[in-house]
Amino acid sequence: MIEFVYGSKGSGKTKKMIDMANTDLETCKGDIIFINDRDKYRVKIDTKIRFTNLEEYGIVGTGQLIGFISGAISENFDVKIMYIDNLLRIIDSKTPEDVCEIVEKLQAINQNHEIKFVLSMSCDESELPQCVKNLI
Repeated sequence: MIEFVYGSKGSGKTKKMIDMANTDLETCKGDIIFINDRDKYRVKIDTKIRFTNLEEYGIVGTGQLIGFISGAISENFDVKIMYIDNLLRIIDSKTPEDVCEIVEKLQAINQNHEIKFVLSMSCDESELPQCVKNLI
């Protein structure tokens, strides 16, 4: 399953995702990972959630992000939910359409490992690519 949190910059997407992740701790029967490209939200995430700042690892682009996700999953088979905040910035996107490649790859990972992905995108609903609209 892939879910999306979207809206214009400054609309509260990250706060919503943090609240969702912290709430998911109550019912999740596995581990939760929260991926961001900044460190400033680390203190708002419950310490039982693995917070990862991709900037520390130099992860940029779809290929590197998928490699990182695959490594995290192969290291920990108990991962059940993965939050990825600021997706467009992490994959160094020029347009929201650029997410279609990663959405396809995450769907394949989901089929093999049944991990729920929650992705945030800084764009308005009218800018969402068809690959995202098909999932919401």
